[in-house]
Amino acid sequence: MKTNNTAKEILLTFDYEMFLGNRSGSVDKCLIDPTDKLLGVLSKHKIKAVFFVDTTYLLKLEEVTIESIQAKNDFDKIINQLRDIADRGHYLFHHLHPHWLDAKYLKDINQWDLSNNKRFTLGSIEESARAKLFEYSHNLLTKIVENTKKTNGYRFGGLFVEPFSSVKKYFEKYKIFNEFSVVPGEKRNGKTLYYDFTNSPKQRSYKFEDSPAIENNHGQFREYPISVIRIYRLRKLFNGIYYRFNKNKENNKIYGDGSSVSAEINYQKQKRNLADYYSMKMPLSVELLNPVLLPYLKKTIQKQNYIHFLSHPKLLTPVSLDCLDLFLSQVNERYNISFPSFTIGE
Repeated sequence: MKTNNTAKEILLTFDYEMFLGNRSGSVDKCLIDPTDKLLGVLSKHKIKAVFFVDTTYLLKLEEVTIESIQAKNDFDKIINQLRDIADRGHYLFHHLHPHWLDAKYLKDINQWDLSNNKRFTLGSIEESARAKLFEYSHNLLTKIVENTKKTNGYRFGGLFVEPFSSVKKYFEKYKIFNEFSVVPGEKRNGKTLYYDFTNSPKQRSYKFEDSPAIENNHGQFREYPISVIRIYRLRKLFNGIYYRFNKNKENNKIYGDGSSVSAEINYQKQKRNLADYYSMKMPLSVELLNPVLLPYLKKTIQKQNYIHFLSHPKLLTPVSLDCLDLFLSQVNERYNISFPSFTIGE
Protein backbone atom coordinates (compact mmCIF):
# COMPACT_ATOMS: atom_id res chain seq x y z
CA MET A 1 0.00 0.00 0.00
CA LYS A 2 1.29 3.45 -0.94
CA THR A 3 2.11 5.69 2.03
CA ASN A 4 1.72 8.80 -0.13
CA ASN A 5 -0.69 9.32 -3.04
CA THR A 6 1.48 11.97 -4.71
CA ALA A 7 2.30 11.16 -8.33
CA LYS A 8 5.98 11.21 -9.28
CA GLU A 9 7.28 11.11 -12.83
CA ILE A 10 10.61 9.26 -12.95
CA LEU A 11 12.46 9.16 -16.25
CA LEU A 12 15.41 6.75 -16.46
CA THR A 13 17.44 7.30 -19.62
CA PHE A 14 20.61 5.51 -20.72
CA ASP A 15 23.03 6.33 -23.54
CA TYR A 16 23.66 2.92 -25.08
CA GLU A 17 27.13 3.63 -26.43
CA MET A 18 30.79 2.64 -26.38
CA PHE A 19 33.59 4.84 -25.04
CA LEU A 20 34.41 7.71 -27.36
CA GLY A 21 38.19 8.15 -26.88
CA ASN A 22 41.21 6.37 -28.34
CA ARG A 23 39.93 2.97 -27.19
CA SER A 24 36.23 2.18 -27.43
CA GLY A 25 36.27 -0.76 -25.04
CA SER A 26 34.70 -4.15 -25.67
CA VAL A 27 31.07 -4.77 -26.52
CA ASP A 28 30.56 -7.29 -23.73
CA LYS A 29 31.88 -5.06 -20.94
CA CYS A 30 30.55 -1.72 -22.19
CA LEU A 31 27.12 -2.79 -23.43
CA ILE A 32 25.97 -6.38 -23.11
CA ASP A 33 26.90 -7.28 -19.51
CA PRO A 34 25.98 -4.01 -17.72
CA THR A 35 22.76 -3.64 -19.72
CA ASP A 36 21.67 -7.19 -18.84
CA LYS A 37 22.25 -6.41 -15.15
CA LEU A 38 20.35 -3.14 -15.48
CA LEU A 39 17.41 -4.83 -17.22
CA GLY A 40 17.14 -7.21 -14.29
CA VAL A 41 16.72 -4.29 -11.86
CA LEU A 42 14.20 -2.53 -14.09
CA SER A 43 12.15 -5.71 -14.54
CA LYS A 44 12.09 -6.30 -10.78
CA HIS A 45 10.40 -2.95 -10.22
CA LYS A 46 8.35 -2.93 -13.45
CA ILE A 47 9.99 0.32 -14.53
CA LYS A 48 10.28 1.31 -18.19
CA ALA A 49 13.36 3.17 -19.39
CA VAL A 50 14.66 4.93 -22.50
CA PHE A 51 17.79 3.68 -24.27
CA PHE A 52 19.45 6.12 -26.66
CA VAL A 53 21.17 3.90 -29.19
CA ASP A 54 24.40 5.20 -30.72
CA THR A 55 23.50 4.13 -34.24
CA THR A 56 26.55 5.86 -35.74
CA TYR A 57 28.64 3.20 -34.00
CA LEU A 58 26.42 0.46 -35.39
CA LEU A 59 26.80 1.93 -38.89
CA LYS A 60 30.59 1.66 -38.65
CA LEU A 61 30.44 -1.74 -36.97
CA GLU A 62 28.20 -3.15 -39.67
CA GLU A 63 30.63 -1.91 -42.33
CA VAL A 64 33.50 -4.03 -40.94
CA THR A 65 31.47 -7.19 -40.35
CA ILE A 66 32.55 -8.29 -43.82
CA GLU A 67 36.22 -8.40 -42.84
CA SER A 68 35.96 -9.41 -39.18
CA ILE A 69 34.03 -12.32 -37.66
CA GLN A 70 34.51 -10.68 -34.25
CA ALA A 71 32.80 -7.52 -35.46
CA LYS A 72 30.00 -9.66 -36.94
CA ASN A 73 29.51 -11.39 -33.59
CA ASP A 74 29.47 -8.01 -31.79
CA PHE A 75 26.89 -6.61 -34.19
CA ASP A 76 24.64 -9.64 -33.78
CA LYS A 77 24.92 -9.50 -29.96
CA ILE A 78 23.90 -5.85 -29.93
CA ILE A 79 20.93 -6.31 -32.29
CA ASN A 80 19.69 -9.25 -30.21
CA GLN A 81 19.98 -7.24 -26.99
CA LEU A 82 18.19 -4.26 -28.50
CA ARG A 83 15.35 -6.54 -29.57
CA ASP A 84 15.19 -7.87 -26.03
CA ILE A 85 15.06 -4.31 -24.65
CA ALA A 86 12.19 -3.43 -27.00
CA ASP A 87 10.34 -6.67 -26.22
CA ARG A 88 10.47 -5.76 -22.51
CA GLY A 89 8.59 -2.55 -23.27
CA HIS A 90 11.47 -0.08 -23.07
CA TYR A 91 12.03 2.68 -25.62
CA LEU A 92 14.78 2.72 -28.25
CA PHE A 93 15.54 6.28 -29.33
CA HIS A 94 18.17 7.90 -31.54
CA HIS A 95 21.64 9.01 -30.42
CA LEU A 96 24.23 10.20 -32.96
CA HIS A 97 27.96 10.77 -32.46
CA PRO A 98 29.21 11.93 -35.90
CA HIS A 99 32.91 11.50 -35.16
CA TRP A 100 32.35 7.75 -35.49
CA LEU A 101 32.58 8.50 -39.22
CA ASP A 102 36.34 8.99 -38.69
CA ALA A 103 36.83 6.05 -36.29
CA LYS A 104 39.53 3.46 -37.03
CA TYR A 105 38.85 -0.22 -36.44
CA LEU A 106 41.60 -1.92 -34.38
CA LYS A 107 41.17 -5.44 -35.67
CA ASP A 108 43.85 -6.98 -33.43
CA ILE A 109 41.90 -6.09 -30.27
CA ASN A 110 38.42 -5.79 -31.82
CA GLN A 111 38.01 -2.20 -30.62
CA TRP A 112 37.96 1.28 -32.13
CA ASP A 113 40.10 4.41 -32.05
CA LEU A 114 37.96 7.56 -31.92
CA SER A 115 40.74 10.04 -31.17
CA ASN A 116 39.86 12.08 -34.27
CA ASN A 117 37.01 14.22 -32.93
CA LYS A 118 37.05 17.07 -35.44
CA ARG A 119 33.53 16.12 -36.52
CA PHE A 120 32.08 15.72 -33.02
CA THR A 121 28.78 17.53 -33.62
CA LEU A 122 26.10 17.22 -36.27
CA GLY A 123 26.64 20.86 -37.18
CA SER A 124 30.25 20.11 -38.14
CA ILE A 125 29.49 17.54 -40.84
CA GLU A 126 28.25 17.99 -44.37
CA GLU A 127 24.54 17.79 -45.20
CA SER A 128 24.85 14.49 -47.06
CA ALA A 129 26.48 12.87 -44.01
CA ARG A 130 23.71 14.12 -41.71
CA ALA A 131 21.10 12.74 -44.07
CA LYS A 132 22.87 9.35 -44.15
CA LEU A 133 23.13 9.11 -40.35
CA PHE A 134 19.47 9.94 -39.72
CA GLU A 135 18.27 7.59 -42.46
CA TYR A 136 20.38 4.71 -41.15
CA SER A 137 19.28 5.32 -37.57
CA HIS A 138 15.62 5.45 -38.53
CA ASN A 139 15.76 2.29 -40.65
CA LEU A 140 17.71 0.31 -38.07
CA LEU A 141 15.62 1.18 -35.02
CA THR A 142 12.24 0.82 -36.71
CA LYS A 143 13.31 -2.59 -38.02
CA ILE A 144 14.39 -3.70 -34.53
CA VAL A 145 11.16 -2.68 -32.82
CA GLU A 146 9.14 -4.15 -35.71
CA ASN A 147 6.65 -1.27 -35.53
CA THR A 148 5.49 -2.30 -32.05
CA LYS A 149 6.89 0.83 -30.45
CA LYS A 150 7.71 4.23 -31.85
CA THR A 151 11.23 5.59 -32.06
CA ASN A 152 10.26 9.25 -31.83
CA GLY A 153 12.91 10.46 -29.37
CA TYR A 154 16.45 11.79 -29.61
CA ARG A 155 19.47 12.81 -27.53
CA PHE A 156 22.30 14.85 -29.04
CA GLY A 157 25.80 13.45 -28.74
CA GLY A 158 27.63 15.42 -26.06
CA LEU A 159 24.34 17.30 -25.47
CA PHE A 160 25.35 19.77 -28.19
CA VAL A 161 21.88 20.73 -29.40
CA GLU A 162 22.93 23.75 -31.44
CA PRO A 163 22.51 24.64 -34.18
CA PHE A 164 19.15 22.87 -34.04
CA SER A 165 18.43 24.28 -37.50
CA SER A 166 20.90 21.74 -38.94
CA VAL A 167 18.70 18.79 -37.85
CA LYS A 168 15.18 20.18 -37.56
CA LYS A 169 14.10 18.90 -40.95
CA TYR A 170 15.21 15.38 -40.01
CA PHE A 171 13.22 15.55 -36.79
CA GLU A 172 10.19 16.42 -38.91
CA LYS A 173 10.91 13.85 -41.63
CA TYR A 174 11.34 10.94 -39.21
CA LYS A 175 8.70 12.15 -36.72
CA ILE A 176 11.14 12.68 -33.86
CA PHE A 177 9.07 14.80 -31.49
CA ASN A 178 10.79 14.22 -28.13
CA GLU A 179 14.22 15.54 -27.13
CA PHE A 180 16.31 14.77 -24.00
CA SER A 181 19.55 16.81 -24.02
CA VAL A 182 18.99 19.99 -22.00
CA VAL A 183 20.69 20.36 -18.59
CA PRO A 184 19.05 23.47 -17.06
CA GLY A 185 21.52 26.09 -15.85
CA GLU A 186 24.49 24.71 -17.81
CA LYS A 187 26.43 26.64 -20.44
CA ARG A 188 29.25 25.70 -22.77
CA ASN A 189 31.23 28.24 -24.79
CA GLY A 190 33.09 27.40 -27.97
CA LYS A 191 33.12 27.90 -31.72
CA THR A 192 31.60 24.50 -32.51
CA LEU A 193 31.09 22.96 -29.05
CA TYR A 194 28.51 25.17 -27.41
CA TYR A 195 25.10 25.32 -25.78
CA ASP A 196 23.33 27.69 -23.41
CA PHE A 197 20.75 26.17 -21.06
CA THR A 198 20.93 28.91 -18.42
CA ASN A 199 17.32 29.98 -18.92
CA SER A 200 15.77 26.62 -19.77
CA PRO A 201 12.78 25.53 -17.64
CA LYS A 202 13.52 23.14 -14.76
CA GLN A 203 11.71 20.17 -13.22
CA ARG A 204 9.17 19.75 -16.01
CA SER A 205 8.93 19.00 -19.69
CA TYR A 206 8.06 21.77 -22.15
CA LYS A 207 7.41 22.44 -25.82
CA PHE A 208 9.90 24.05 -28.19
CA GLU A 209 10.23 24.86 -31.88
CA ASP A 210 13.57 26.32 -33.02
CA SER A 211 15.83 25.44 -30.07
CA PRO A 212 15.50 22.78 -27.36
CA ALA A 213 16.85 25.34 -24.87
CA ILE A 214 13.97 27.80 -25.40
CA GLU A 215 10.39 27.10 -24.39
CA ASN A 216 7.70 27.76 -26.99
CA ASN A 217 4.16 26.80 -26.02
CA HIS A 218 3.22 26.51 -29.68
CA GLY A 219 6.18 24.30 -30.61
CA GLN A 220 5.79 20.90 -32.26
CA PHE A 221 8.55 19.24 -30.17
CA ARG A 222 8.84 18.46 -26.46
CA GLU A 223 11.95 18.72 -24.30
CA TYR A 224 12.52 16.51 -21.25
CA PRO A 225 15.26 18.34 -19.32
CA ILE A 226 17.79 16.36 -17.29
CA SER A 227 17.50 16.85 -13.54
CA VAL A 228 20.31 18.65 -11.72
CA ILE A 229 21.13 18.30 -8.02
CA ARG A 230 23.45 20.35 -5.82
CA ILE A 231 25.02 18.81 -2.73
CA TYR A 232 26.28 21.09 0.03
CA ARG A 233 28.96 21.23 2.69
CA LEU A 234 29.11 18.02 4.74
CA ARG A 235 27.34 15.90 2.13
CA LYS A 236 29.78 17.12 -0.50
CA LEU A 237 32.65 16.33 1.86
CA PHE A 238 31.34 12.86 2.70
CA ASN A 239 30.69 12.12 -0.96
CA GLY A 240 34.30 13.02 -1.77
CA ILE A 241 35.60 10.88 1.09
CA TYR A 242 33.45 7.94 0.00
CA TYR A 243 34.76 8.20 -3.56
CA ARG A 244 38.39 8.55 -2.49
CA PHE A 245 38.37 5.51 -0.22
CA ASN A 246 36.16 3.26 -2.33
CA LYS A 247 36.95 4.02 -5.98
CA ASN A 248 39.44 1.15 -6.29
CA LYS A 249 37.22 -1.45 -4.63
CA GLU A 250 35.83 -4.06 -6.96
CA ASN A 251 32.18 -3.17 -6.38
CA ASN A 252 32.88 0.48 -7.24
CA LYS A 253 34.68 -0.19 -10.52
CA ILE A 254 32.75 0.60 -13.69
CA TYR A 255 31.81 -2.29 -15.97
CA GLY A 256 33.15 -0.59 -19.11
CA ASP A 257 36.76 -1.04 -20.23
CA GLY A 258 37.38 1.77 -22.71
CA SER A 259 38.82 5.29 -22.56
CA SER A 260 36.83 8.52 -22.44
CA VAL A 261 36.63 11.27 -25.02
CA SER A 262 39.44 13.84 -24.99
CA ALA A 263 39.71 16.44 -22.25
CA GLU A 264 39.03 19.13 -24.86
CA ILE A 265 35.53 17.76 -25.39
CA ASN A 266 34.86 17.07 -21.70
CA TYR A 267 36.04 20.46 -20.49
CA GLN A 268 33.21 22.74 -19.46
CA LYS A 269 34.35 26.32 -19.92
CA GLN A 270 32.08 27.94 -17.35
CA LYS A 271 32.94 30.42 -14.64
CA ARG A 272 32.67 29.23 -11.07
CA ASN A 273 30.55 31.20 -8.64
CA LEU A 274 30.80 31.42 -4.87
CA ALA A 275 28.42 28.51 -4.31
CA ASP A 276 30.74 26.18 -6.26
CA TYR A 277 33.36 26.38 -3.51
CA TYR A 278 31.18 24.85 -0.80
CA SER A 279 28.78 22.85 -2.96
CA MET A 280 28.78 20.67 -6.06
CA LYS A 281 26.25 20.68 -8.88
CA MET A 282 25.76 17.62 -11.07
CA PRO A 283 23.27 16.15 -13.53
CA LEU A 284 21.37 13.33 -11.87
CA SER A 285 22.87 10.01 -12.95
CA VAL A 286 22.48 6.38 -11.92
CA GLU A 287 26.23 5.77 -12.15
CA LEU A 288 26.89 8.43 -9.50
CA LEU A 289 24.57 6.84 -6.94
CA ASN A 290 26.22 5.69 -3.72
CA PRO A 291 25.22 5.24 -0.05
CA VAL A 292 26.09 8.90 0.68
CA LEU A 293 23.90 10.38 -2.05
CA LEU A 294 20.96 7.98 -1.70
CA PRO A 295 19.39 9.69 1.35
CA TYR A 296 19.71 13.07 -0.40
CA LEU A 297 17.96 11.66 -3.46
CA LYS A 298 15.06 10.53 -1.27
CA LYS A 299 14.70 14.11 -0.02
CA THR A 300 14.91 15.43 -3.57
CA ILE A 301 12.01 13.32 -4.77
CA GLN A 302 9.92 14.52 -1.84
CA LYS A 303 10.23 18.07 -3.20
CA GLN A 304 10.07 17.37 -6.94
CA ASN A 305 7.46 15.56 -9.00
CA TYR A 306 9.68 15.20 -12.06
CA ILE A 307 13.10 13.52 -12.03
CA HIS A 308 15.17 12.67 -15.11
CA PHE A 309 18.31 10.53 -14.80
CA LEU A 310 20.98 10.71 -17.53
CA SER A 311 23.08 7.53 -17.36
CA HIS A 312 25.26 5.07 -19.30
CA PRO A 313 25.46 1.25 -18.99
CA LYS A 314 29.24 1.38 -19.51
CA LEU A 315 29.68 3.60 -16.40
CA LEU A 316 27.51 1.58 -14.04
CA THR A 317 29.03 -0.17 -11.03
CA PRO A 318 27.70 -2.93 -8.74
CA VAL A 319 27.21 -0.27 -6.03
CA SER A 320 25.28 2.13 -8.30
CA LEU A 321 22.97 -0.69 -9.45
CA ASP A 322 22.36 -1.74 -5.83
CA CYS A 323 21.51 1.88 -4.98
CA LEU A 324 19.14 2.11 -7.95
CA ASP A 325 17.46 -1.09 -6.77
CA LEU A 326 17.01 0.32 -3.27
CA PHE A 327 15.84 3.72 -4.54
CA LEU A 328 13.18 2.19 -6.79
CA SER A 329 11.96 -0.03 -3.94
CA GLN A 330 11.57 2.97 -1.66
CA VAL A 331 9.81 5.25 -4.15
CA ASN A 332 7.49 2.47 -5.33
CA GLU A 333 6.44 1.85 -1.74
CA ARG A 334 5.65 5.49 -1.09
CA TYR A 335 4.53 7.16 -4.31
CA ASN A 336 2.50 6.56 -7.45
CA ILE A 337 5.20 6.35 -10.11
CA SER A 338 4.40 7.34 -13.68
CA PHE A 339 6.37 7.33 -16.92
CA PRO A 340 5.97 9.68 -19.92
CA SER A 341 4.10 8.25 -22.90
CA PHE A 342 5.96 10.31 -25.53
CA THR A 343 2.86 10.80 -27.64
CA ILE A 344 3.45 14.40 -28.74
CA GLY A 345 3.29 14.87 -32.47
CA GLU A 346 0.74 12.15 -33.14
